[in-house]
Amino acid sequence: MPEQPQPTNPAFASLGLRKDIVAALRVNNRINPIDVQQAVIPLALQKKNIVFTARTGSGKTLAFLLGYLGSINPKLGLQMLIIVPTRELCIQVGKECATIADPLGIRVGTLYGGRPIGGDYRTTKKKIQILVGTPGRLVQHINEKHIKPGEVKYLVFDESDQMFDDGFAEECAYIAERCNKYVQMVLASATITEKVKDFIKTVIPTHELLQVGELIPENITQEKLYCSKEDKPDIVLRFLTKQKIRRALVFCNTKVKCTELASFLAANNIYTYQLSSSLDQKGRINTLNLFKDGKIRVLVATDMAARGLHMLNVDCIINYDLPTRQEFYIHRIGRTGRDNKPGRSLSLVCPEDVERMRQLEEIYKLNIQLMPWDDN
Repeated sequence: MPEQPQPTNPAFASLGLRKDIVAALRVNNRINPIDVQQAVIPLALQKKNIVFTARTGSGKTLAFLLGYLGSINPKLGLQMLIIVPTRELCIQVGKECATIADPLGIRVGTLYGGRPIGGDYRTTKKKIQILVGTPGRLVQHINEKHIKPGEVKYLVFDESDQMFDDGFAEECAYIAERCNKYVQMVLASATITEKVKDFIKTVIPTHELLQVGELIPENITQEKLYCSKEDKPDIVLRFLTKQKIRRALVFCNTKVKCTELASFLAANNIYTYQLSSSLDQKGRINTLNLFKDGKIRVLVATDMAARGLHMLNVDCIINYDLPTRQEFYIHRIGRTGRDNKPGRSLSLVCPEDVERMRQLEEIYKLNIQLMPWDDN
């Protein structure tokens, strides 16, 4: 009996994508486009510059990738450049792009700091059509003429609010300036900060502006608990002991607090790891993989883990410290409630944090429920 042809994906096909791209999506179990993809892909196909906001974990990577993928020629060199703020996100975005690009014969490479420069040269010497990189390392290779930005047709700035808050706005503007004047640009960000606004005004003055979905989905229950600094460790311990939580991500503002809290929880029989700048690159990747695989119940982290990283099945986010920047709250709790699953966040509010919490609730119109001490 002859093999029956596989049906095409009508939803993705209806967006104007090529059949081979639709087939690559189907192989990777990408059945239907989600909101951000439905909004961004048609504009990208129309060759418009796009600035869009969407919550963390909303499928932004595929949104800008698919809009350009059909116009990338596998016989040519670098055509698409994706700039991201961190090495962890660089690796993640590179892998996600490769799952769809590889079947089409389109090669994806990554360049990021924190690894031997020799690994970069192996990447830059290959014929790569899509390159994902961090700003500092990309500027270095552009200046050393290992990358030819003049040939780039598509330029993407991902997780821009973190990138510019971390001081990379000048590097990103420099990269855009080195590209040709016809380059098509996309800027993706969970929130539009003042630094992002300034960058857009200078670098992407002509663009389509989109806000896709809610910053915080309704399936995430937000709670807060008023307490003293001294009570925080015991509250977290009691909460994790009493609640049926399989995987929790706890945020502290400093690596010292991460170490102290992780040690305290581990000493009280809560299987805990920490994720902060005290770990080297290999250690961070191994810890993230263990957490993603469900082999770590509790991960205590600084905000370096909050931005852009794809983590499924996180039951609860705990803000041990309120974030130092208001937009970080959005990024933190976006780690839970993925794929429309129920999520939960708990923020510990000390007396000195009361006004900051009030401002958060007002700015983002948050509905944060008060948790009495006895309920934690």
